[in-house]
Amino acid sequence: MIYLIDSYSLLNTIAPNADGLPDLKAIIQRWHGERIRRIDRYIQLCVAGGLSCVAGRSLPENTGVYLASRNGAVATSARAMSSIEADGQLPKPLHFVNTLGNSAGFYLTQLLGLTGTAVVCSAEQLSFEAALTHACLDLQARQCDTALVGSFDETPLPVQHQRRRLNITDSQAPLLEGSHWLLLSRHAQNARAKLRAPEYTESLSQALRREDTGVQLAFSPNKAEASKLPGSHTVYNPVEGAIPHGSFSGAALVEQLKLPCGTHVAREGKTYCTVRWTSA
Repeated sequence: MIYLIDSYSLLNTIAPNADGLPDLKAIIQRWHGERIRRIDRYIQLCVAGGLSCVAGRSLPENTGVYLASRNGAVATSARAMSSIEADGQLPKPLHFVNTLGNSAGFYLTQLLGLTGTAVVCSAEQLSFEAALTHACLDLQARQCDTALVGSFDETPLPVQHQRRRLNITDSQAPLLEGSHWLLLSRHAQNARAKLRAPEYTESLSQALRREDTGVQLAFSPNKAEASKLPGSHTVYNPVEGAIPHGSFSGAALVEQLKLPCGTHVAREGKTYCTVRWTSA
């Protein structure tokens, strides 16, 4: 059995005409007093969320870190590409290094003093569930006793450029960015809930069971899907009219885990992923 020790979620709404982004430094400084130099917003979201979820705990050195991001370091990658294509110059070394998918993981594991597994997963709308799946497999195989799972995606400025990247035509809808985390363990001590590993299927009917309670969707169902859902289901929608960010399903699951039991359902294309839990 996998146990939930703690969770954390940060969700920012970015207005269509935003000329600045919410400051993350205060969140980081709460858990790490020294200034961390030369990190971009993508890394800041990872560090702020990860440190806040750990909340000052001393973790085993072999704790696994499983990260998820749909889009990765967008702002830094854009600057690197601009240097090459527009300016005809090589990107700054730090910009190049920070375009790597595991750059954020390096900073987080270093700050937490961890030497265990550190992986980054990207699977479109199911990126968070993919990272959670890897964590559950390692916990079940006793590769680690503790796992830190997080998903994060940024909304870089200018917002209109990000809209074009995401093929969003609604110029007035706000965008979202966030950082969403779970601290898991093989042991029940201080646990809040018992968590089942994610289950995948290509049928919504098969994804749900008759005994499921507190069903929440991390997507808006179409008519065919709605006809297969229990009448008590809800759709996660924290900001009316906002365009979900890449790790949106992570935000949905972390929010729903506040309940004593429930069923989380996410979707990517024709694939559904279900996560269930009960109180510890």
